[in-house]
Amino acid sequence: MTYTDDVFQFSSSRRSKFSEDPSQPTVVPTEKKSDVVWDPSLELVHSSTSTLGPTQISAKAHGLLYTSNPVFNHGDYRLQIKQGLSSDTAVLVRYRYVPNLFLGPNFERRTGNRFIEEERVSSHIGRVELEQKLGQRWVVTMIGRGGMRLYNEAFAERDTRFWTVGPHLSYALSDRVITSLGYLFERGYADGAGDTRFNDDISYQQHVMSASADAGLTDVLSLHLLYLYRRKDFTSDLVGDTHLNRHDDTHQGAAELRYAVTQTATLTLGFQRTQRVSTNDMRSFQDTQISVGGQYRF
Repeated sequence: MTYTDDVFQFSSSRRSKFSEDPSQPTVVPTEKKSDVVWDPSLELVHSSTSTLGPTQISAKAHGLLYTSNPVFNHGDYRLQIKQGLSSDTAVLVRYRYVPNLFLGPNFERRTGNRFIEEERVSSHIGRVELEQKLGQRWVVTMIGRGGMRLYNEAFAERDTRFWTVGPHLSYALSDRVITSLGYLFERGYADGAGDTRFNDDISYQQHVMSASADAGLTDVLSLHLLYLYRRKDFTSDLVGDTHLNRHDDTHQGAAELRYAVTQTATLTLGFQRTQRVSTNDMRSFQDTQISVGGQYRF
């Protein structure tokens, strides 16, 4: 369960982590609404061993349910397989589907009348990771993503295909402290590129950098700290397009305490602050989230 002071940014800022979707689009309206969001998920995992090595197959369904703004309710579905190739090498393949996500009201451009319409998007994302251990302390992971975002008819010129690539490096300072650094580059190509009928080209290139630390404070209490920076440069060359010469800079800090009640039950307490500054002042925002939760394995 999470309190957010901006429901329009909740889903996007929540998924900014490397393991999620750090380029999910968002709408920034003038009205800012707070809410309590319920965040249930269920993951089924099957583990086995073959001649290649250990295999783990999982399926996860994740819902976001808004108490006072149910129009934002949506699901996130994931299929994943992780295959060990040796004692030091593993490969992960993942497919994520987020259907019909409500971004907010926006001005459409396809009719020329700039009517206010609901903007919605469905995302299909594939992901591949190659993980390699280097000695006892280092782990290097190469990440590749690719996918498409399909918008509703009123915003169909925004349909986007994108790819992402970058490394993630982890280092164990001790048995209880692990630090990580990562970088992702992403390029997105929208159907509206060069189309003067709509002047709405959301094509972009994006840089994401992340630094994190996981510390075991006691045998049952651990702390996760994260800082993430994201720069998104829109590449439109259409005169009259609000994306022309625009870039956004996003800073995010997060902290989460985890308390192991038993070997199978964990309680969590989290805080996250996201701040975006844009060359278009109307696209800037701040979002604060405070969450409590629990996890049970059976």
